[in-house]
Amino acid sequence: MDTREIIQSVIDYIDDNLDAEFTVDDLCNLAGYSYVHLCRLFNIHIGMPPNEHITRRKLLFAVYEISSGASKIDVAMNYGFNTYAGFYKAFKREFGCSPSEFIKSYIGSKPYKINILQEEHIMVSKTRIKKLLSNWDLQDSEVTNIINENTGKQNENAFYIGNDYVIKYSANLASIKKTIMFADVVKLKNGDDYLQCGDLYFLIVNRIKGKQLKCEDIFADTGIAYTIGINIAKLHNKLKEFDNADFKSVNIYNDCVESIDKIQNLSQEFIDDYKNTFGKIINQLPTQPIHRDINPSNMIFDNREFKGFIDFDLTEINVRIFDICYCATAILSECFSKPNIDINKWLEILKNLIAGYDSINKLSDSEKQALPYVIYSIQIICISYFSQYDKHADLTDINTKMLKWLIKNL
Repeated sequence: MDTREIIQSVIDYIDDNLDAEFTVDDLCNLAGYSYVHLCRLFNIHIGMPPNEHITRRKLLFAVYEISSGASKIDVAMNYGFNTYAGFYKAFKREFGCSPSEFIKSYIGSKPYKINILQEEHIMVSKTRIKKLLSNWDLQDSEVTNIINENTGKQNENAFYIGNDYVIKYSANLASIKKTIMFADVVKLKNGDDYLQCGDLYFLIVNRIKGKQLKCEDIFADTGIAYTIGINIAKLHNKLKEFDNADFKSVNIYNDCVESIDKIQNLSQEFIDDYKNTFGKIINQLPTQPIHRDINPSNMIFDNREFKGFIDFDLTEINVRIFDICYCATAILSECFSKPNIDINKWLEILKNLIAGYDSINKLSDSEKQALPYVIYSIQIICISYFSQYDKHADLTDINTKMLKWLIKNL
């Protein structure tokens, strides 16, 4: 298992054993990490140390059981509090209200599951958002859906607030803290960066004016890819100013080498070449903080003028060329099955992305050699993820077809 899977297993263990006796030392033994290292990883992935996370989860599950009719005293004792008074004080300190006030305002289902391995999907009503806006003195603003212009799907973790703002929310404080690092955050009236409300965290950022870039627009004018490449390079230069210790570190070769043999109908020749060639050069590639999710919907343009990148929730330490390659595969993915798109133009898009990036940050010979292997890796990761779920069978199929097309054409 990689680091993320290990930390996820610890997170799951905590939720499954909240009414049992265990210590952080037990979690260290489970993960195989020292106390200091486990605390560092929890701060990166969860946004708080293990002890604070455990207390918060105990309080949330306890108040949920109380809301379902369980005895207050019995629940408090079951979750390790000596008295209900002790539970009450801890709860009010954590959530700023009494358990009964919390139940009245927020309880509806079990606490949101925190999963650092999968994209978070949380549905919050416009009515609830509207009630929160007075905390920013924006109560008169209209709340509207954010629609992905490439997929037509509604964003499940954010809304537009009027014309100038975006409100984002998450059950994971680490995700909110990343947004605070990179976005233009609107302070609450009390001066805080984010609002804790129930078991969710909310923050508002200034909206970058413009529109999400559409994949069809890039295929229609492949020169836009050169501009994107330039701005990915400029973004990387800014990201290098941040402390690497604030982000998780990922080795995409290690992630993929365990999965590649499980993908059906890949030739042994390709598998051997991937392992041998990429395995030899992976450690030569420059690594740094990267965006990690540069797809067309996370790039804002005003006509042909680039305005900015959004959604830094997945920022991590990785090979820097990952962002170029991910951007390229995201563009291909959105248009791969569209009959009116000449897919062969994607090769020109990739060329322009690389040229734009290289004009600002010169690529090493090893990076140029690794580019197709990083692209293959992204597809292997996608296929490995989607193949776990029957509901994503169509996505597994299309990403497998994309990988085979890439192997043939790169």
